[in-house]
Parts: sequence; structure tokens; C-alpha cells
Amino acid sequence: MGRLVYILCVSLICTQVAHAENLTLSYDGTFLGRVKATETDSPLQITINLKEDLPVSTHVMARFQNNTPYHRLAGGAWHSWSETRSDLVDAGFVASDDGTLTFKIIDEAVSLSFFPVVFTIAYTLENGRLKSGYMVIDQ
Repeated sequence: MGRLVYILCVSLICTQVAHAENLTLSYDGTFLGRVKATETDSPLQITINLKEDLPVSTHVMARFQNNTPYHRLAGGAWHSWSETRSDLVDAGFVASDDGTLTFKIIDEAVSLSFFPVVFTIAYTLENGRLKSGYMVIDQ
């Protein structure tokens, strides 16, 4: 599985923050929802329920209107990405004591010219397998 492109599908059910008790990631990629850009605020973040998973690394990927893939670095900057899993960099998010994990997707408003965008969140488990989910933001 050299490419992650096949699991890039997940949507957000509510506007700014999805609630952990309702969201989990899966090996096949969970759809987390679809929202309008005008319905979201900054920062955009998603909290998921880990269901006893213990992530060793976290990842946030994006595919903007120009179809170029990017991934989020630990400091919040976006960097172009080859879509090769081995090139993914740990985004640095840490699980909370309550068994949830919050992914910061974007820290500030994104120009409407960048939409639609698909954001994928994921974590790698100790066994090397990846669980992911995705959401779509439209104009």
C-alpha cells in the first residue's frame, strides 16, 4: 500500500468541532462529513474517540482545489506530499487521558479560492497499520 490516496474519504458532521463520542477512525477510512466553508470557523479541529487505540504518530493531509496533496507538519505549516506513506511526517498530536485525540486541521481562515478541499486525518498504530477518516469542505 504505497499510496494513501485510496483512503482519502471522510466528512465532518458538525460545523467547527466534531465530538469524540461519535467519531472513530478506521482501516478503510471513515467519512467524517461534508460542510460549507462559510459554516466553519478557525481554528478547525476534530476530536475522535480512540477506542483503546494507542497511536504512535498522527497525520493530517489535504487535497486542495488544484489537486496537489499536502501534509501538515508538527508546527502547523503545510508541505507538499508525494502521497507515499513513508514520506508522511508526524503531526505531533497527543492523545488525551480521556481516550480522545484532537487533530488541529487549520489554524486560520482559508481563502475561498482553495475550496473544495478534502482533509484526511490519520494515526499510525504500533503494528504499523494506519487508521484514517476524511472530511470535505466546499465553498
